Amino acid sequence: MNKLLELIEKAKNIAITGHVSPDGDCTGSTLALYNYITENFEDKQVRVCLEKPSMKFSYMKGFDLISEDPFLEADLLVSLDASDRERLGSRGVMLDTAKNSICIDHHITNTNFAGFNIVEDFRSSTCELLYTLLDYEKISVNTAVCLYTGIVHDSGVFKYQSTTRQTMEIAGALIDKGFDFTKIIDDTYFKKDFNAAKLLGLVLTNAKLEFNGQCCYGVLDYDTWTGYIDDKKKMDGIIDNLRNISGVEIALFMYESDKGEYKVSLRSINKNVSSIATALGGGGHIRAAGATVYGRADELLKNAILPMIKKELDG
Repeated sequence: MNKLLELIEKAKNIAITGHVSPDGDCTGSTLALYNYITENFEDKQVRVCLEKPSMKFSYMKGFDLISEDPFLEADLLVSLDASDRERLGSRGVMLDTAKNSICIDHHITNTNFAGFNIVEDFRSSTCELLYTLLDYEKISVNTAVCLYTGIVHDSGVFKYQSTTRQTMEIAGALIDKGFDFTKIIDDTYFKKDFNAAKLLGLVLTNAKLEFNGQCCYGVLDYDTWTGYIDDKKKMDGIIDNLRNISGVEIALFMYESDKGEYKVSLRSINKNVSSIATALGGGGHIRAAGATVYGRADELLKNAILPMIKKELDG
């Protein structure tokens, strides 16, 4: 028995959490574990404490039970897909109040911040790692749907370099549980509402190329993006469109989340953008990373971000 299941066996009240602004992998892994525990351990009380994910993930069982409030009386806290305590946001306090804690993650920048840590940075996703810790025969359709969603999103529908033969084999084993896997990909990865599509078009129209076309970047201020959409999560995928431009090695997308606060996303084909994100106070994967920065967008680009991108491109 692995450490995760051993800790679950011993606990009665279990809290599950993940990083702020939860994406498909974070949402999928937290709800997958929730379903697995509630279906196979009848005596456990389980709560998912997480910033509310995008409604496009609402098909996953347990989505409507997610609470943004910390659960301060847990015997066990399970953190999924978060690389450090700060990424848990206000729910990080549960690390101090839970009797035991374990972190399950695949980020290369993970700080091993929990009491126990299972971190495998070669995995395509936390959902792929979580799958290896569960008993396949006890994985229900509901759990499989969650795991598959996370793998799809963090592997870029199996096209990122983190995708391995085992990733594909695990995805196939999950599909064997029986669910409409094509609908998951279409509805959560590719489809956008009309205004989100128009916003993407605006970003692409105003995007700029630097360093002989090796870097493409786009920037949105708060007033602009809120004039199109009411949920920042609808900007998911903009960074991938910038990276898909021919000749681009590093893509950068910045949007103003609050006055003078910008969320930065970085993607690369072959370069290490996690080093750039770490220098900016963030983290992530070698090919996909992000950070939160403060100041004026033009000054941040000129004085910090673009010079670091150039250094990485020249390295």
